[in-house]
Amino acid sequence: MKIYSALSKITLLTFLLMAFVITACNDDDDKPDLQTEDTNPIVGTWQLQSVTPETAGTTIPALAFITQLAPCYLDLKLTFNSNNTITAADCPTAVSAIDPFVPVGTDAKWKVDGDKLTLTRGTTSQEFKITQTATNLTVVVNTETDDAKPPVNALLVFKKV
Repeated sequence: MKIYSALSKITLLTFLLMAFVITACNDDDDKPDLQTEDTNPIVGTWQLQSVTPETAGTTIPALAFITQLAPCYLDLKLTFNSNNTITAADCPTAVSAIDPFVPVGTDAKWKVDGDKLTLTRGTTSQEFKITQTATNLTVVVNTETDDAKPPVNALLVFKKV
């Protein structure tokens, strides 16, 4: 009987030791994924300075509409966050007015690839040609909503604040 008792104790101790070893060697994949921060120079807050036709002398009805609907449009500030989200401040009517052309409203995301800025909100994604320096950002926006017609571009000029 003593042999069975001794074997049971050895078996129990072996089982406990194996359980301890298995749990001690658990892989530490439970760490949350760290999102990398985007370091593109566009990260920061930009204030709208002007909205003009790309080609001098071109009349763009949408520009007149924006200035009438949102007289505060030159107060508009866009913040391109390092987590690739965008926040708008200081002129919500301007955000609503430019939204059909430039999706910068709630839940908008951004990505820069070379001289292309892609803005995405939900399933809508638009690409814009940009020129940027450390202090200036120019975004080329097609104001023509009919895809069958040639583009009518406006320049949105921003200054870093």
